[in-house]
Amino acid sequence: MGLIKLFSFNLNALITGAQKGDQLCRERLIKKHYHFIAKVCSKTCNRYLTWENDDELSIGLLAFNEAIDAFDTKGNVKFSTFAGVVIKRRLIDYFRNQAKYEKEILSSKSEETNELEAGINAQSINSYNDGKNRENLANIIEYYKNLLDEYGIDINILPEVSPKHRDTRENLLKAAVVMCRNQDMLDYLQKYGQLPVKLLCESTGLSRKVIERGRKYIIAMTLILSDPLLGSFKRFTNLAGYQGEEEYEADQSYCRIV
Repeated sequence: MGLIKLFSFNLNALITGAQKGDQLCRERLIKKHYHFIAKVCSKTCNRYLTWENDDELSIGLLAFNEAIDAFDTKGNVKFSTFAGVVIKRRLIDYFRNQAKYEKEILSSKSEETNELEAGINAQSINSYNDGKNRENLANIIEYYKNLLDEYGIDINILPEVSPKHRDTRENLLKAAVVMCRNQDMLDYLQKYGQLPVKLLCESTGLSRKVIERGRKYIIAMTLILSDPLLGSFKRFTNLAGYQGEEEYEADQSYCRIV
């Protein structure tokens, strides 16, 4: 509890300092929340964003600065919650303005656009979207690769560590689902870079030997299932439909595919 209070005090002190014009405090806040800003923006846009290529992140950064200035350090709302709402609202405003702008352009050209031009425009849009999809997938894979690196897992060995037997694969996937549904387990994984083996054994009914042998596979699947930035990545893996088209029931001790 003491550490939490200390962290909250430091966070509020930085916010207060930034509100009073201390640029160093503002820069420290931004640096600390860089990943947070990217995550909120990417989730709102439903695609992976990069600072080098996407205007949405610049808008998110401006919104984060706005949140710093407007946040009430004496209130009961967490700063991350407040900042997340501000970022989402500014992005939604941006989308609405963009849609209005594009509609005005299309309307002004509608009278002089014949069917051939319309077909060419549609083809260009489709080609552009295909290119963006390929680029987006490449960015997602790079993001996933970096995540795996944090746990000492090489993305290139995933085919090798993937269980060959269906029963084993589904048991390990069940373990990943249990991980995703237990915030304490996810926190343990992120903090220590290891699976909470004992708790996972108790929650799934799987043996320690099975969990430890399937460690890399469980972590790899847990990352895909738990990270919203990897949601679209499931379409390119054997996880398509998991936590979506297929239903999962949570037993008191474990989850099973139904």
